[in-house]
Amino acid sequence: MRHFIILLLLLLFTSAGYDGFNSTYLPKIHDINLCMQDENDGAHFIYYRNDSHISHWYEWWYFNVKNDDKALLLYFFTFGDLNNPFHSSIGIFAAFFNGNEKVESITTYPFINYTLDYKNFNISIAGNKAYESGNKYIIHYKAKKMEIKLKMEGIGKPFGGKATKLSKWQWMAWYVAIPYGNASVEIKTGSKEYKFHGLAYHDHNWGIAKITSLKWDWGEFCNGREAIIYGMAYGKGGLYFVNRSMVRKYNVSISYEKWVVINGFLKPSLIHIYSYDGKIDLHVKMKKFYIIGIRKFGKPYLMGELYGKFYGSNFNATGFYEHHASITI
Repeated sequence: MRHFIILLLLLLFTSAGYDGFNSTYLPKIHDINLCMQDENDGAHFIYYRNDSHISHWYEWWYFNVKNDDKALLLYFFTFGDLNNPFHSSIGIFAAFFNGNEKVESITTYPFINYTLDYKNFNISIAGNKAYESGNKYIIHYKAKKMEIKLKMEGIGKPFGGKATKLSKWQWMAWYVAIPYGNASVEIKTGSKEYKFHGLAYHDHNWGIAKITSLKWDWGEFCNGREAIIYGMAYGKGGLYFVNRSMVRKYNVSISYEKWVVINGFLKPSLIHIYSYDGKIDLHVKMKKFYIIGIRKFGKPYLMGELYGKFYGSNFNATGFYEHHASITI
């Protein structure tokens, strides 16, 4: 039952954050050295452990790899007050998609052994490792259903790390350590072994918020040379254009042009992202979806194509996107 509850939390509040509000809020202690890459991708709980709302703490490190027929999703996560093992959850979730086949694994239980590095990206949960070495991100994960060896190398310039105020005491922060990059994956599932390469993405999310009530959109799309990543809440937010040497943020709006019901969840199958000056005119069209979870309780995870005009140039790329809202059919 505990595993199922954790899985539901992940389904409700999967992956990437957003930067959809203009007001910036840097809570309490951790407003020093916030621009340092290593500290941004290191753990953050210790800086807020005495906050009166720490029971609403969340933090996770999200990774994905995708090519034409395979995809991997991976999360190292913490929820709740880590000062008290009875009021917190720590673990790892992995999902491997091979065409129409799917294998999932979740590692979490009470009093799990873990260590978090607050200066660098270096996490250990139940003997599973995720760390940075020589500008490469390396993850070793082993469970009953699945064993993963993952290596990522970033190409796009990292960005983010500032906290954004939501309302009253609620806030969240988002750091994109690998806007796009390359990855090699080795996976064992039962008697089968797979090796593949693909485009990589990695971000880090943390904050104090009522996670099940938040609503937002997120997407990351890369054509191999550059990426467009967006995060928006309540119809307004930000879009980031990223390449090897620069990151630029643009104010954009979002509208939903088509919807589809998948497994009882209402999801946008066509999204319009645009700027009022006409220089950004992009669409996200659903290409496929994966179901994460248990049969009819599984939530769709969306892969799409981003296409259209971006400052006079054609842009076309694929990637994952999300729409979070409390709407089911």
